[in-house]
Amino acid sequence: MLADALLMCELHATVKEQHNGGIREKGTSLNWNSKTAWLGLMILLLAMGTTWIVLSRVPAETVAARADRSPLPRKGFAAPDFTLDMLDGRAITLSDLQGQVVLINFWASWCLPCREEMPAIQQVYERYRDQGFVVLAVNLQEEDAHVAAFVDQLELTFPVLMDRDGDVFDRYRVMALPSTFFLDRAGVIQDLAVGGLLSQAYIESQVVPLLAREGGE
Repeated sequence: MLADALLMCELHATVKEQHNGGIREKGTSLNWNSKTAWLGLMILLLAMGTTWIVLSRVPAETVAARADRSPLPRKGFAAPDFTLDMLDGRAITLSDLQGQVVLINFWASWCLPCREEMPAIQQVYERYRDQGFVVLAVNLQEEDAHVAAFVDQLELTFPVLMDRDGDVFDRYRVMALPSTFFLDRAGVIQDLAVGGLLSQAYIESQVVPLLAREGGE
């Protein structure tokens, strides 16, 4: 009886050891497969990211061409000249406005800060336009009908210009919207604000001294 009991214990221990070994082998296999899958995913993501960077990068010759086409707009230097159409088809040339203080605002209807600051620009325009203040709101490549609806909704009365090919945005090196340039009566950039949000008080703090400097208010 004792011998039979010992034999049963040995058999039980052997079966248990084989069972545990199988579990360890299975666990090791699952762990290895999981690591392999994660490694493959990381390689795939890295390849996709590299491809995206290559495809979206601006060619060096394009950057050089932009640099050669016009100087970088800076405070104290003349603003790059341009001619753009308004919504009604009439054209406006910046250099024709010399003798007036000009605010150039680059914007798009999908830009929330652009929308938020438009009423302040409109208020300053209404108050000082008879003293030689002009606003040029340059839109970035949107459909005329969409821009017209935006203008009607906000009841804007200053000239809205259509930069249909983005050329003027390139000339002014606009990197963020909204971007606003303040020009004196000689067409020289006196200040610029990138990213908004312009308040009525801030706009007036820039415009009023420029009007007064040249015999305005």
